[in-house]
Amino acid sequence: MACSCQRYSIFYKKNKYLTANYILTQKLDIAIIEIPKYKKYKGNNRKLDAWVKFIDEPEEVNMEEIKGDKALEEAKKLLEHISEDEYEQELAFKRDLFLKDKIAIEAAGYDKGLEEGIKQGVQQGIQQGVQQGIQQGIQQGIQQGVQIGTQKGITEIAKRMLAQNKDIEFIIECTGLTKEEIENLR
Repeated sequence: MACSCQRYSIFYKKNKYLTANYILTQKLDIAIIEIPKYKKYKGNNRKLDAWVKFIDEPEEVNMEEIKGDKALEEAKKLLEHISEDEYEQELAFKRDLFLKDKIAIEAAGYDKGLEEGIKQGVQQGIQQGVQQGIQQGIQQGIQQGVQIGTQKGITEIAKRMLAQNKDIEFIIECTGLTKEEIENLR
């Protein structure tokens, strides 16, 4: 069950089999606080303000600020004790290192996947480009072949007409060639 507010939510443990609104324990609250949002829209809850400051900047909290809040005082003392203990520092360092390694491994996997995706995309693009280029080349070749063949056919007809001593004006009219082109055929 949750009590939703603008900046944070508090969850309580309830028994799902009881129909009454019965909280099983008052000793456990699970609070989810969006710290950047909470800081932006700071409320009038001094106790919650102190906890947010302790979570976000524990070294900035002094004992005078939290006087009277036993749980926060205990948390501050425990943090100071852990910070002084070399074994606890080593555990914290190893945990931090583990988390950084995990992030680095995930990033490397992402980068490798991105690189592979780009390679595959480039290969597919090249293949498609080659296929389109071949098709366009074939079409252009056919068009040029048809034009050249047509031009040769017209030239051959003009040559035959010249061999039969047909009038140049008649040849121009039938073939569409210019007078100069016909005279060059002689």
